[in-house]
This record gives sequence, C-alpha cells and structure tokens, in this order.
Amino acid sequence: MKKRTTFLLVSLLLFALIGAGAGSVIAQEQETGTVYDVIRTDPRLESFQVLIEAAALSDNLEDDGPFTVFAPTNEALAALQTMELPSGVTPTDLLLYHVVNGEYSSAAVASRSALTTLEGNRLFFDMGAEALMLNEVAAVVEADMQATNGVVHIVDAIVPIPSQHTLFASQAGSPENTIEEVLMIDGRFDTFLSLARQAGLADLLDNPGGNFTVFAPTDEAFANVPEEMMDSWLSDPGGALNTILSYHIVTDRLSINQIATDEFIPTLEGRALAVTTDEDVQVYLNGRPVQSFNILAANGVIHVVDEVVLP
Repeated sequence: MKKRTTFLLVSLLLFALIGAGAGSVIAQEQETGTVYDVIRTDPRLESFQVLIEAAALSDNLEDDGPFTVFAPTNEALAALQTMELPSGVTPTDLLLYHVVNGEYSSAAVASRSALTTLEGNRLFFDMGAEALMLNEVAAVVEADMQATNGVVHIVDAIVPIPSQHTLFASQAGSPENTIEEVLMIDGRFDTFLSLARQAGLADLLDNPGGNFTVFAPTDEAFANVPEEMMDSWLSDPGGALNTILSYHIVTDRLSINQIATDEFIPTLEGRALAVTTDEDVQVYLNGRPVQSFNILAANGVIHVVDEVVLP
C-alpha cells in the first residue's frame, strides 16, 4: 500500500511539472514580439517590411519605442511604384509619416483629431461610415495588433505626406480646440469674439460638431472701422452686426489653396466673397488680402484678414 501511494504521488508530481512546462510553452507562444516582429511575421505587410529594412529602421522598431505604426498592406504599397512624391520627400520620409511616438490603441486614436508623426507632420483622424480614416484617404482594416513596444494598425492605402498649404500640412492652431477657443488663445481677435457673442454667433463658433471656414478680422482691423459704421452695427446686433460677421463665415472647411482656385465663395450671410490672386499667389477677398491662413480648429479652419470685409 505504501509503494502504491508513493507511485501515485510521484505520478501526480510529474504530471504537475509537465503541465507547468506546457503552460510555460503556451505562454511563450502567446508572448507578443516587437512592432517589427508583428510586421515581419504578417504576410500582408511584406512590402512594408522591405521598406523598413531599406530605410535601416528595423533596429529602431525592435529596440526603441513605444510606437504606433499605421502599416499599409502589400496592395497599398504597390501604388508607391507610380506615386509621384513631393520634391525633397523620400520613401523613408513616407515611412516615418506612418509612425507615431507613443502607444495609441484604435480607441485612443479615434478620440483624437491628430497625432504628430516621426516625419514631423501631423496625421489627422476621423471616423468614417465604416472605419477609422487617416487624412481622409486610408482606412484602418485591422486594429490593435499588440506588441511589446507599441501597437500596429493595418491600413488599406498609403497616406501621402501633405503638400504645402493644405490643411493636413498646417502646424498652426489646434485640432483639439474649437474655433472660438483657438481665436481666444491667439489673442488677436478679442473684438471679433465679443461682437460674435452680441450677434448670436458664439455658439456656432464653439460648436465642436460644426465645419466652418472663418475669415477672422484682427482687433486692429475693427479699430480701423469708422466709428459711425461700428455704432450702426452695434445698434442692431441681430441684424446689421450679424450680417457683417456672417459674411466672414463659410459653412465648409477650406484650405487656402482650395480658396485660391475659386472665383466666388458662398458665405453664411448668403452673398459670395470674390476671390482673386496676384503673381505672388497672394489671395484677396473682395480686394482685401488674407494675411495668414490654415489655422486649424476642431470644427474648421481660420484665415486672418487685417481689414473687415464688406459685402
């Protein structure tokens, strides 16, 4: 009886050790590699791996981090052969535009308007009808591929580095703040904001769900308005004042290069702004120059004018 008991105890001990060993093997098999490991072991990302190796960035993606990588599929990168890159932009720049410092899950990305990439420009995000979109051109087709030094999201298209004077290239403003908040932080638009409140337009400028282009006159621009004219506007805030300010607002998000290609831009007030340009590609609205442009906000974009534009 004693021998039988001893045999059973030894058998149970061996079974426990084998089970523990098997559990250790399973744990090792389930252990996640680096972001580079995730990329190189996924057959959909073979072309992206080649691009990483050609740029000599595999060691960085192995050893450093954390990173968030938006990895284009083989089919997406096939377009690189015929893609015309902007002057001075290399394939390495393009790769770095798909990598962000820090670890951001798909939920974290979706909650933000933009993130700055290793290339230097920002990537912009919005929820499309069916997927999370990058710069309105690439959709996330598989998200949250976890790694020891970050996370990989697979996208179905290359995200081009934004060209000069597009909204995606702008570093001004804040895609996290509303137009009202961006103007307030800037400090040059106190008069415009005060008048907008009196004219009943403050809620529109502060609505995060909106999509507007605002041609914002500076405080100096309003200081140059004749006193009699300003008094007439102030005496009728819901009428004359609202009309003047609404004439500076467009119900669409337009970059300066989009504006430069138009002849007329319909405004919230109803009448259109006339657009002209000169040989230096300076943009004018009704003959008044746009001084600075593409200042981003969560609900639109701001362009600065140093004169009040009259209908």
